[in-house]
Amino acid sequence: MEYLLILLLLIVTIVLGKIGTRFGLSEVVGQLLSGILLGASLLNVVQPTHLIHIIADTGVFLLMLNSGLESDLKEMKKHIKASSLIAGMGVVLPVIIFPITFLLLGYSMQVAMFSGVVFSATSISITLAVLAEQRKLATPMGAIILSAAVLDDVIALFAVTLFSIFIGGGNLGINSLLPLIAFALGILLRRFDVSEKIGSISTKLGNWFFYPVFFGSIGLEVAVQGLGHKILPILIFSVLAVITKYYGSYIGARLSNLGANISHAIGAGMISRGEMALVIIQIGISSNIINDDTSSEFIVAVIITTVVAPIIMKPLFKKV
Repeated sequence: MEYLLILLLLIVTIVLGKIGTRFGLSEVVGQLLSGILLGASLLNVVQPTHLIHIIADTGVFLLMLNSGLESDLKEMKKHIKASSLIAGMGVVLPVIIFPITFLLLGYSMQVAMFSGVVFSATSISITLAVLAEQRKLATPMGAIILSAAVLDDVIALFAVTLFSIFIGGGNLGINSLLPLIAFALGILLRRFDVSEKIGSISTKLGNWFFYPVFFGSIGLEVAVQGLGHKILPILIFSVLAVITKYYGSYIGARLSNLGANISHAIGAGMISRGEMALVIIQIGISSNIINDDTSSEFIVAVIITTVVAPIIMKPLFKKV
C-alpha cells in the first residue's frame, strides 16, 4: 500500500509540476502544491512515511550534487568582485531584517535567527530557467547572477550547518550535513571527464523520481488549516523576502560599478528562494530548530517568492 501511495504522490507531483510550467510558474511550485493537495491539508490520502523521507533525502543529495556539478569555478572567478558584493549584500539584508521582524511578531530567538538563514538563500534553477528562456544565460549578466546565487547558497549551507551545531542544540545529523557534502562532491567531480555522464544520469533520476517526491513531501508537511491567523505574518515575510534580496543584490551590483538596468535585473534574478530555501527548511526540521507548525509559514512564503520572482525578472531582463 505504501508503494502505491508513493506512486500516486510521484504521478501527481510530476503532472502538477508540468501544469505549473504551462502557466508560467516554476515546476517546484506545482510539486509543492501537489503535496498540499494530497496531504493532511486537503485530501489526506498520503502521509509522510520513513520511506518517503529516505527518498526525499536522496532527492536533496542529488539536487545539491547537480548544483555542484553545474558550478563553473573558472567562470565565477571572472566575476568574483561583482558576484561577491552582490551575494554579500543579498545575504546581509535578510540576515538583519528577518530576525528583527520575527522577534517583533513574537517568535522565539531561535526561530527568528533561523529565518535569516532561510531567506538568505537563492534559487539557482528558477533563475536559470528565465535566463535560458530569454537567451541571456551566456551573457555577463547571466554569469554574474549564477555566480552570486552559488555564493549565496554556499554561505547559507555553511550558516545552517553552524546553526545546527551551536544553536540547534548540537542536534546535527547526517541529514543536516548531506547538502553541503553533496555540493562539495559535485564541485570536485566536475574536474573529471566522467562528471558530464554522472550529471546526466543524476538529473534524469532526480527529475523523474527523487525531486518530485522531495518537493511533494514538503507539501505534505504543510498544515493549511492552521495558517488562517498567520496570513498577515506570511504576507509580511513574503514582501520582505522580495525587498531584502532585490535591494540587497541591487546595492551590491551598483557597488560593483554596474549600470542601473543590469543592477535591477540582477536584483530581480536573486529574489527566488525555491529549492535551496526548502532544503534549508528541511535541515531545520530534522535538526529540531523549527517544528512542523512553524515550517508551514516558511514554506508558504517561499512558494510566494518562487511564484513572484519570474514575474519581476522577465521585464527587467529584457531591458538589459
